[in-house]
Amino acid sequence: MRGAARITRLLAALGVLGIAACLSPTLPLPPPEEPSFMTVGADGTWTVAGNCLSGAEVTVINEATGRGEVYVDRERAGHYTVQIEAEPCDVVIISQSLSEDDSGETRAVLQEVKDGLAVDPAACSP
Repeated sequence: MRGAARITRLLAALGVLGIAACLSPTLPLPPPEEPSFMTVGADGTWTVAGNCLSGAEVTVINEATGRGEVYVDRERAGHYTVQIEAEPCDVVIISQSLSEDDSGETRAVLQEVKDGLAVDPAACSP
């Protein structure tokens, strides 16, 4: 009988641990990094690219127009590239989601950026 009681207590304890593990919150996704590449084409369309979580869905929205683009990292490369209509110095809002988890937002001012550095840092200064 003592062995049966011990097993029952052990199973009850494991059950409580299992429930606690299911109820513990998950950490939110980090927001995407600032874009490592932004450039404007002859037609005024901007190419915005940067790093994201592998397999993430990345949303880039022009704050001024409310319009945006969604990129799905199907290759799981951890990188996104979108084309978006905007004017120089518009602000874009970038977020990512993975499964059912959403990240916070990263905001970036549209200006020529190559290798993570602004080509003309004073271009959008007040």
